[in-house]
Amino acid sequence: MKKRNKKNNKLFLFVYKGCPIIGHPFCYIQNMKHFLLFTFALSFLGHSLSQEVFPFIDNMEYLKSFQNGIEKQVDYLRPIDLKYSEEIIAYIDNKSDFFIYDGQSKKKMTGLANDYKIGINLAAWNTGPIVSVWDNGKQKVLTQFGGRYEVSDSLVVFEDKRDNAIRVYYKDSIYDLFYSVSNLMFPSAIGSNSVAYEGNGGVQYSFIAGNTLEIGVINDPVNYKAGGNIIAFNDPFNQSFAITLQNEILDVETIMVNDYKTGYDLVVYRDRNENLKGYIDYKLVTLSNYSAQFYEVFRDVVVWGENGIFYTYMNGKKYEICNYIPEEYKIRNGIVAFRNMNGGVSVFYNEEVKIVSNLTGAPFEVNGNTVRVQVNKGNFLFFQDGKTYSH
Repeated sequence: MKKRNKKNNKLFLFVYKGCPIIGHPFCYIQNMKHFLLFTFALSFLGHSLSQEVFPFIDNMEYLKSFQNGIEKQVDYLRPIDLKYSEEIIAYIDNKSDFFIYDGQSKKKMTGLANDYKIGINLAAWNTGPIVSVWDNGKQKVLTQFGGRYEVSDSLVVFEDKRDNAIRVYYKDSIYDLFYSVSNLMFPSAIGSNSVAYEGNGGVQYSFIAGNTLEIGVINDPVNYKAGGNIIAFNDPFNQSFAITLQNEILDVETIMVNDYKTGYDLVVYRDRNENLKGYIDYKLVTLSNYSAQFYEVFRDVVVWGENGIFYTYMNGKKYEICNYIPEEYKIRNGIVAFRNMNGGVSVFYNEEVKIVSNLTGAPFEVNGNTVRVQVNKGNFLFFQDGKTYSH
């Protein structure tokens, strides 16, 4: 693994030009690494202290939310459409009005939404060409001349046809990615707080947490995978496997790899020898040398299967979840829920496996650190923080 500099590739910039800190660029990069870790830790702490929501329709057809062991009424009629994260519930009610519920109260956004998409604690929607955003209780119009738009955990990428530009909304600020005199090319990869895109003249860029870094001119197609504070790609120019962080580009492998997926501050990949590896917490980690059959990444959780055994890697440790490959599994914040051998639902939580339900074939979902199992129509089991609740 090596850092790129101007000597080995003049097409790649190493330090963001707008650096506000005076000093050696390497010191700046190291400081930024610690700052990013601290920022994400605060973000996770904020999420853990906030009120998590988990919507369900009860046997009276009411829309309710499971929160900290109790249920709260959200609406008295089944919504036409509904989307949710661990922080918000967004839905179109039976009168076609668009609402957002934040765990405390609901608020009507508009009487007519053509479409809507959500992140962790934000939502965007369009009413004709007008694209708006709701972010932690604040509502604002992004553009009155909108086109395509996408929402991730913490940002909104959107077209502004008035200026023929692609812009990003992130933490109450709007950033210009690029303008064009021809047809706009929408970004190829959008992650939690990151965007990989091609600007004018075929120049490739990465946008991470408000900072833009020039990658360079790459004539061949590039498959970017964007995550939280990281973007990964096989680089056909250098024939290497590389990642971009906020202010630097690293060659993780000197040759291109088979496939790769990103999460929060990590990328997991299979190299040419089918070894499963990860660049996690700014260091290389070997997860498996035994040809992992599959793997998945969600934020800071990794799962994979090898030799008929199901594994996870979280909080710097590798765990064997079960000695078989579940036919169904779902991963979220620090938990892995899966269909067990008896057809019920089990969960890997706090370094151990617990049975949530023995009901065979019961549908289940995971949101935040909570598992929801549908017992029958309108009745559910919830597993949260080691406890099981019936609603």
